[in-house]
Amino acid sequence: MAFKHVSFLTRDLDRTLAFYALLGARPLKRLRTAEGYGRAVLDLGGGRVQFFQIAGETPVPHTHWAEHLALEVPDLLAVVAQLENAGHHLTREVQLSPGGRPMAFVQDPDGRSVELLQQD
Repeated sequence: MAFKHVSFLTRDLDRTLAFYALLGARPLKRLRTAEGYGRAVLDLGGGRVQFFQIAGETPVPHTHWAEHLALEVPDLLAVVAQLENAGHHLTREVQLSPGGRPMAFVQDPDGRSVELLQQD
């Protein structure tokens, strides 16, 4: 078995793509599906996430940190500064993870929790 991707709804595809670009996500595809839905696929460094913008559908992510998307970043403090300069505020300040690495949490534009973990 191999992980291929995970999919989420978004209210605003452009805003979501801009947010994940700040984290270093690489866009792979952006298109309109046969049903007329906006769709984008991002490479998160070995895993993929796709977002769909569908009229009348609203994402309802759980905002508790236990349900989250975790991303390793090469320079956590630089990413945190970029996020804050773009108006995104941490929901959990930089602290050590249970494994001893610096981490922080932020919410994406739809309120989905994203853990940012310093790469080894």
